[in-house]
Amino acid sequence: MTISTVRLTVVSALIVAGIAVAIQPGEAHKAITSKYTYNDDVFPILRDRCASCHVAGGVAPMSLMTYDDAFPWAESIRAELVAAHMPPWNADAGYGEIARAHTLSPKELDVILTWATGGNPRGSLDQKLPVVELKNEWKLGAPDLALKLPAEFTLAADKMEDWQEFTLATGTTDTRWVRAVDLLPGTPSIVRSATIVVKSAAGPAAGGGPAPEHVLALWLPGQEPAPHDGVAFKLPGGAQLGVRIHYKKTWQFEGKALTDRSTVGVYFSQNPDTGTHELLSLPIESAAAAAGADHVVRFSQTLGEDVQALALSPDNVPGNISMQVEAVKPDGSRVPMIRLNTRADWDRRYWFERPVTLPRGTRVEVTANLEDPDMLSAAFTSTPGAAAAQARPSSMRLTLNVIPAPPKPTAP
Repeated sequence: MTISTVRLTVVSALIVAGIAVAIQPGEAHKAITSKYTYNDDVFPILRDRCASCHVAGGVAPMSLMTYDDAFPWAESIRAELVAAHMPPWNADAGYGEIARAHTLSPKELDVILTWATGGNPRGSLDQKLPVVELKNEWKLGAPDLALKLPAEFTLAADKMEDWQEFTLATGTTDTRWVRAVDLLPGTPSIVRSATIVVKSAAGPAAGGGPAPEHVLALWLPGQEPAPHDGVAFKLPGGAQLGVRIHYKKTWQFEGKALTDRSTVGVYFSQNPDTGTHELLSLPIESAAAAAGADHVVRFSQTLGEDVQALALSPDNVPGNISMQVEAVKPDGSRVPMIRLNTRADWDRRYWFERPVTLPRGTRVEVTANLEDPDMLSAAFTSTPGAAAAQARPSSMRLTLNVIPAPPKPTAP
């Protein structure tokens, strides 16, 4: 072998090695058109906006906290963002003024979509990203009252999901005021959602389930509890809490039995006698959820007093429908409140950006559009899960959380 041949062989080997280093997983068949890389641009967004669920041990079916985790899901990420399924937020922007919107900014969307469709570049191979671990902790600090579920629940190996209801004694002897409620999952990977209520001394509402005025919290993983200054729910002395949990496995745990024993955290108002208003709940319910020929269900509630609306939540509403809530004041003026594209298992309490003043005689109108006319009968025939096997009423219900409106100034 001549010296020239040796040199050519060495140069060729170096070129091949350089190409191998430059080509990252998946890039051999994709043109790199994205100016954004996972390391520098995508990871910070996923870490800050998605790590409560999409992390090892989280409730989501995959972690996105490393390049190797996220790369295989790039197309799914793109599809979910384009369909507005992720991050999960059901309220339409621009209709009503809803606080704490759990959505990505236009810049964040541009970064992730450009990366997902532009070859998914990693960035520097020498760059070391911080390890992201699941944070299963109280978001408001240690609660005033921590109530662990009375017993462990096991999601059996042959089940992928289940619904269970637990009763917790609060141990209180006098009336307390609740400013926020949180849930600390025992096994975060299977605790999908929870509803926390004050159990009525009069028993369950007609048709099953607690009366809507007793709902303290609709809990979702990653959702911050929403304490509000000056307002609180009333908790009678000796009250019991009902906790309904939806357990759901991801594909990684198929065929495995998993056990949970979560804890409910209750935060009391520190100065209940100083300017604290009781947060009341006004149910808005259809007499019967029968859709018309246009597949639309319409119902309303007329207010009997002056109130300020602070929040709204769907309590008994099927998934995959569009729903609009509008207030019509006595003078005929209309106030948009919220427009939802409901999804099963993502119910939450939506807080308004500022109190919505609604005078007595205001009519709160609800319009629900159903693409499938048989959806209601399927959605309301029964509630899944052995603990809630009783039949549900064939109606829809929302809850408007209000406080009394301040008294009108008297003329001098």
